[in-house]
Amino acid sequence: MQKPIKIMTVAVLVLSFVLVTSPSLARSLRLEMYANTDDVILGVESESLISQATLNIGGGAIFSSEDYRLGNVYFSLKDEIFVPGLTLGLGLKGVLGVAEDDDEDEAYDLAAVGFMLLGEYDFRKVYYNFPIVIQADATNAPDPMTSGDAEGYTEFNLKLKGYLVQSAALVLGYKNIRADFEKNSDDYELTDDMIYFGIEFSF
Repeated sequence: MQKPIKIMTVAVLVLSFVLVTSPSLARSLRLEMYANTDDVILGVESESLISQATLNIGGGAIFSSEDYRLGNVYFSLKDEIFVPGLTLGLGLKGVLGVAEDDDEDEAYDLAAVGFMLLGEYDFRKVYYNFPIVIQADATNAPDPMTSGDAEGYTEFNLKLKGYLVQSAALVLGYKNIRADFEKNSDDYELTDDMIYFGIEFSF
């Protein structure tokens, strides 16, 4: 396991411990596990009300057989706006990881802090007994906000959640990741489009 992944794994574990053992910090806690034939995605997120907004703090990791491993921590503020059920928000996401180029037998380190834009539509707040939530978020870290071998990082997520019960959902998701690297005059671009399926629990 490369050093950046070790650091991010420790950060996610510490964050999870703080969220679980500090109920005063979180009105709710969400645990996520998604997978497909090539990837496993794990996540934990707390949600609490502050003033007129909702604060989300979370972290997660992606373990991919496509020769990369990423971890992240993030926070965001969001609020319902315009119409019932529609929520928009802004946040920051930190990403650490490593990507490997098999063609060049080279490993590239990634460290980035990106701006997040979030959106959600909760059908349950508008249509009674229609337990569907659609979520999307996008993260962009331009070159000045990256370090290591990275020169830019972008990520897009789209999730369709179907709640079988109030606190548990089946999730169908899509994720796009792109990271640009330069090391020793070698350029490398990591791109991944994935569709995944999984479960989510809220407490």
